[in-house]
Parts: sequence; structure tokens; C-alpha cells
Amino acid sequence: MDFKESFILFRAGGRSFAVSVTNVLEVTENKDISPLPGAPDYVVGIKKFRDEVIPVVNTVERLDINSDSDEPRGKYVAVFEINIPTGHKKFGILVDKVLSVSEMNVSTIKVADEIDRAMAPAPYIRGVINSPQGFIYVLSPEYIFSKKDLQKIDDVLPEVKE
Repeated sequence: MDFKESFILFRAGGRSFAVSVTNVLEVTENKDISPLPGAPDYVVGIKKFRDEVIPVVNTVERLDINSDSDEPRGKYVAVFEINIPTGHKKFGILVDKVLSVSEMNVSTIKVADEIDRAMAPAPYIRGVINSPQGFIYVLSPEYIFSKKDLQKIDDVLPEVKE
């Protein structure tokens, strides 16, 4: 019996990605992002999300995607929540286009080095799906940041006063 999981599919930097819907809180238009001085280069700024201030990450830069795609960049912000040792962390990533929400057989996800050796060593790549439209990289958002990355971001995030 195949186990199915729901994923949000999106494009960033000319590549297709999928993330489990359990990690995605919302997708919004890319607006109202303020600069965050002192943040790592891949953090484009901060955005208010409900009652919190969250960092917003340039997906292409953070995932080190070399792309010559002509697609408009960063039109949307996908807001994620990940589990970390101290609780939960919310952040946004810039995505170029949201493709769909799809249910897929987990058995179709192949180990990355079986398909694309360039992306294989990245810890945030759970696997790859070889679809008729091309490769879809399945992300593990909890591995996008190291503990050191999270600390750097936390050190410069402002606290929201009620």
C-alpha cells in the first residue's frame, strides 16, 4: 500500500519544489517586507505574520540555486513553521510561482543522488520526484537552517511589543 502525503508545489529560481503542507501556514503576496540590518545575506528582511515578526529568506540565494530563468522572482512569500529543539520557528521564503497543492505517493520520492548529484549533498533536500514536467525537489524545511543560522537570525530579530 502506498502512503500518500499532501504537498504544496512551487517554483523558485527556475526549479520546482515541493514541501509537505504540514509545514506551510500561508502563502501571501510579496509585500510589506522591511530590511533587517545585520541579518545574513540570504535574509531579505522581516514581515509581520499575524502577531509575530518573521524573517523572509531569498530562496534562490539560501538554496544556492544557479539559475538563468526569466521567471519573475520572489512574487510570493510562503510562510513555514518548523520544529527546532527549543520549540517552533516561523519564517517566510520567497517563491516565484505557486503551482498547486497535490497529494503524491511517498514512494515516488527518490534519493536525490539517484537523480541530481548537484543537489544531493544538500541536507534540506528530502528527495526528488521525476515528473513529466521535470524534477521536483522535495524540501525538508527543518534543515534549511543550521543552529548557527537560526542564532544569527534570532540575534537581529526585533521583539514585537504588545
